[in-house]
Amino acid sequence: MVQEEATKASKRAQRRAADDETPGEPSYEEGADEVRGNPDAPSAPPAAAPLPNRKDRRTAAAKARGDRKRERSENVAIGLDAGELVDDAFVRVTDKVSRFGRRHWNVIQWVIGLSLIAGIGYQLYTWRMRSVAASVSDVLFDAVLTEEGTLGDPKEQGKPNANGIVEPAPIFENDAARLDAALAAYRKAAEQRPGSIAEGFARLGEAGVLLEQGKAEEAAAVFERVAASGAALANVALRAQALEGRALSLETKGDLPSARHVFEELASLPGYENPALYQQARLAQRQGDLDAAKALLIKLFKALGPPKAAALGGLPERPDFLRERATQLAGVVDPLEKDVKVPQPPIGADAVQQMLKQLQEQGVVTPPATP
Repeated sequence: MVQEEATKASKRAQRRAADDETPGEPSYEEGADEVRGNPDAPSAPPAAAPLPNRKDRRTAAAKARGDRKRERSENVAIGLDAGELVDDAFVRVTDKVSRFGRRHWNVIQWVIGLSLIAGIGYQLYTWRMRSVAASVSDVLFDAVLTEEGTLGDPKEQGKPNANGIVEPAPIFENDAARLDAALAAYRKAAEQRPGSIAEGFARLGEAGVLLEQGKAEEAAAVFERVAASGAALANVALRAQALEGRALSLETKGDLPSARHVFEELASLPGYENPALYQQARLAQRQGDLDAAKALLIKLFKALGPPKAAALGGLPERPDFLRERATQLAGVVDPLEKDVKVPQPPIGADAVQQMLKQLQEQGVVTPPATP
């Protein structure tokens, strides 16, 4: 019985060995030399492909995720109407924003905090600048009020007058005391904020007081410093007043050519061409250069144009100061109006047409419809 079982096991082992080896195929281990020499023999098994590195695996995984995401998007979008597409896009954007916020929440916190700090700092800075500007304006106003003070008994300061009104302007015994107080007030205002436009206007007041005191040399120097300052270059009105004051100071000293040159510089500033033309014509007349004065007046009247005939109420239009002064100067330079023709207001039908045009511009009369 034992021998029979051994025989069956031996037969099973032989069958398994026969199944493992295919008939007619040489063994690579035992007949390697024969296989190399036989062209019909099967070739050696191919070498295994190298495993992809980490970068290639990440690239392939990202591409697969993108393909799946695009496929899902296309599948979701199929069969949606316009409103559903908008809702879907909104949900997707919201999801992306929320993911970005969660991923970079630390950076967002820093940005929010720095923004709050910057906003608070800006508010404090603007509040401080407004406070300083208000303080400088108050000091400058006090200086102007001092210059406009009245003469009388200083003991009456702060007492109501006959009408029960208390005058805010200070009272001085004489004009010299008023000018000294105004000069000190302007210098105090100029020291509040050096380099600012407020300081420039305070220096203009200081120079004006010096000129009124008869100190033309000192006044001209102050006007010149203001005109050359950075604040004057940034503010046209400040520079224009500084140039005008310097020219008047030079004229007071008797230096008419230099004063005329400064007014020529003033004519280069926008908005001050006409006053500068009048001042140049006036100085030319003082120098005896009548031809130049006439040419300047002709140019000035051309820039001013003809005066208006009447105002809205039918009264004559009040002429401006510059036109009045130019007309007076033209009467001195060319009394017979041979060269300088002073523009006159329109009369007759022209006056009616001009008045009608003024009323139409003011909306009082509706212009007739075009046929």
